[in-house]
Amino acid sequence: MRILPRPSLLPLFFARPRTLRFIATTTFHAPPPPPPTPPLTRRPPATLGIMPGGGNSPVTATSNKSFYMRELPKDKLVGYDTPEGKELFKDALLGGGLESFFPLSQQFLTQNEPAFCGLGTLCMILNALKIDPAATWRKPWRWFTQEMLDCCRPLEWVKQNGITLAEFTCLAKCNGLDATTRYANQTTFEEFEQAVKDCTQSTDQLLAVSYSRASLGQTGSGHFSPAAGYTPMNGGMVLILDVARFKYPSYWVPIRALFEALVPPDSSTGQPRGYSILRRPSKAQPTPALLTLNATTPIWPTLYEPLAFAASKRSSYSSLISELARILASPSGLPTVTSRFTTTNGTSALTRSPSFDVTLGAQAHSDYRRGVARLHRYFAENSTLYAEIKNADELWKTEITVFMLALLSSRDLKERMSEEVRKQVEERLRSDLEDETIKAEVAMVRRQLESLTDCSLEEGSCSRPAGTCCGAKSCK
Repeated sequence: MRILPRPSLLPLFFARPRTLRFIATTTFHAPPPPPPTPPLTRRPPATLGIMPGGGNSPVTATSNKSFYMRELPKDKLVGYDTPEGKELFKDALLGGGLESFFPLSQQFLTQNEPAFCGLGTLCMILNALKIDPAATWRKPWRWFTQEMLDCCRPLEWVKQNGITLAEFTCLAKCNGLDATTRYANQTTFEEFEQAVKDCTQSTDQLLAVSYSRASLGQTGSGHFSPAAGYTPMNGGMVLILDVARFKYPSYWVPIRALFEALVPPDSSTGQPRGYSILRRPSKAQPTPALLTLNATTPIWPTLYEPLAFAASKRSSYSSLISELARILASPSGLPTVTSRFTTTNGTSALTRSPSFDVTLGAQAHSDYRRGVARLHRYFAENSTLYAEIKNADELWKTEITVFMLALLSSRDLKERMSEEVRKQVEERLRSDLEDETIKAEVAMVRRQLESLTDCSLEEGSCSRPAGTCCGAKSCK
């Protein structure tokens, strides 16, 4: 997460270095005969510890023990590829309960890190629902990879800690999905059962479940995976396509047992787990070209608090804009937007994919510079908001104008304004958002901004009734 001091360093493209890994091909020759094998000595058994994501690993310094998959607890779960699993699959297919299986199975993947189950599940669903990431994977193809999903938490943090259900929802919304999330204490078994049936009988909405592995007799703690099928056989069985394919195969689980596995609380939030229904947005989402919000969930409440407070207290558009500009000019740091590009050794690449084709660097750099110049030119000639921001350099004003347009049009901030101020804001926004390119840039930032705010509200770090959004330590 990067929060940049004023003024902005936009021409530097806010570099976040990436390490490129190369695999060399080698000609192999037959090895010489091995030396005589020394007598074997028995080692003491290693002590097993729990890794992130639930895998067991030796913690003794002398042990080299590793694992290749685990057996499913046969008293609770049915392997997808077993004779009984095939019968369940057949019944689900004939009953229309495998519609979601087909788009999901085409995108079935393995999570890239032990704690990436949430990212792997979401990446799989984004590609299954055919969401365009607006980021090049390899020329000329755009495609979601797990490393692109960093708008709510830095990836290095996720590698160690995973993500919560609220952050999963945040990521889904940031990347263009509509998400309806329910925690176990906010729903009933009957509602969950209906959601499973609705999603597995559809290709337009997909279900991700966040559940306790221990409740299902598996090793580990919390886990995310998509639910891909349902059959009423045996009292109701749900097909889980487990994204930790190195650990467990796909399996059928009794729907009642799966619901009960949503109840144990997430140790990081104290809240129960739950499920999220993910859909393509009802309206086509504009494709952004340049900018992304430079903030993540850990600090967003603190940055958002004074902005939200100003929206709830100001009595006119002009006084609101003046107060927002004053807050954003604070030397303590800006919740600003940054480039979607970075530079490494003079070449430019999209920050969101480590496998980005570096041969596109020069073209991406050139396109980016032209895009920023166009943003600045448009704002200078047409934007009343841009003209009202004083005492700032032009590049920083370009960034802040995009951020403020997104902020003023965001759902939560509008709800905090008085009716008169909201009318004035909406009237000004109409003229500033006439250009489709500007509208697309603002829409992307607004989507991330709203997702971060919703996540903070869900996790209790923001307080809507008080009219402010505050850090968890100061909220009571």
